[in-house]
Amino acid sequence: MIQPFLANWVTIVRLAVVQAAIASVTVIPISTIPRLMVEELSLLALLPAGLIGAHYAVQATRVRFGHGSDRSPRRTPWILAGLALLSLSGVGCAFATRLMVTDPVAGYIAALLAYSGVGIGVGAAGTTLFALVSTTVAPERRAPAATTIFLTMILGLVITSKLAGSAMIPFSYQTLIAASSTVSLAAFVLGTLAMLGVERPRHEEAPPAPSRFREALTDVWRDPRVRGFTVFVFLSMFAYNMQELVMEPFSAAVFGLEPGASTRLSGDHHAGVFAGLILMAVVGRLARGRPAALVGATVTGCLASAVALAGLAAAALTAPDWPLRPTILVYGLANGLFAGGAIAAMFSLAGDGEGGREGTRVGMWGTAQALGFGLGMVAGAGLLDATRALAADSYAFASVFLVEGALFTIASLVAMRVLQIFPKDMTFSALRG
Repeated sequence: MIQPFLANWVTIVRLAVVQAAIASVTVIPISTIPRLMVEELSLLALLPAGLIGAHYAVQATRVRFGHGSDRSPRRTPWILAGLALLSLSGVGCAFATRLMVTDPVAGYIAALLAYSGVGIGVGAAGTTLFALVSTTVAPERRAPAATTIFLTMILGLVITSKLAGSAMIPFSYQTLIAASSTVSLAAFVLGTLAMLGVERPRHEEAPPAPSRFREALTDVWRDPRVRGFTVFVFLSMFAYNMQELVMEPFSAAVFGLEPGASTRLSGDHHAGVFAGLILMAVVGRLARGRPAALVGATVTGCLASAVALAGLAAAALTAPDWPLRPTILVYGLANGLFAGGAIAAMFSLAGDGEGGREGTRVGMWGTAQALGFGLGMVAGAGLLDATRALAADSYAFASVFLVEGALFTIASLVAMRVLQIFPKDMTFSALRG
């Protein structure tokens, strides 16, 4: 019994390493280069926002990649091809930024192509990887697997940020290109090594997926659980990412925090996320991989996020008297429970459905996630700008947090109604059932 248990966990860790490799390549394009475009190149902030928007928009191809991997004998080539495109495109983003110094128009066009390549690479590799997880990991280990993958991804992001940041001191465009090339090469090599021999042969008795993409999409969409979870993913991710461009300005404008204090506040949020992920792993173990219990825990995380956001709205109106750091910590805890539960529920719903269509289902949910993320980020920033033009900062930030909390609540109701997840399924007696 011990040997199969260890073998399963070795597989989970290896798949988590692949996800960390995928995420690490995005650090410089998503975090570093937008800052360079605004500060060093003095370009409008709208321009890097457009590049990140393109990166999310092209991920609508996720469902295509998922279906393609369903029709293939193995998913590994799709993962490695996506990782290769992602790695090359990551380097292309750095070269395009260097080109902007001498020719902004040509550089931006090159960056648009490179960022699109990043999005397509993430979609191809990430979607197929999650489909592989849903068919490889045993149901009772899907929640711990989701936590392991999420934590490993965050660890990879932290390590990449630290090492790449150190390599670019002092900064030059040559060090930018060198750091990006090193990160991309390391990610591709590490991901390739982690994938070697990890995929099991397909079961011959599994029914083949429809050969036509439209037929497969229609087939999957007929499942009310798939439809409900797609709507839930879009709404919850839209709400989740609304604060992406809002939280830092909030701590500065309303509470008067300096950059160092804002960074510490961000650390409190991440600490809460870690705690929430660990809590989700425990709940998932009790749930024994049952989709109803996993979605129930996810809904609980959503509702807790809505309550915490109401607290942040109150903080905006009562600053500086409100206990901001504990509220941020609770918000992070709820986010971790929600995010870990959503991934675990996705693995379960994808793996427990009709065989041969796991990639199509994951691709549909990945597309909803990407669109929700991109639109949520833009909506949060746009709502903040609009409300600040009409009211004081405290009311403007409170409005954004309340809208975000309302969307989390609506997403929870969608999950409970459409997926038929009711309060009795959220109890620990049901988890033990």
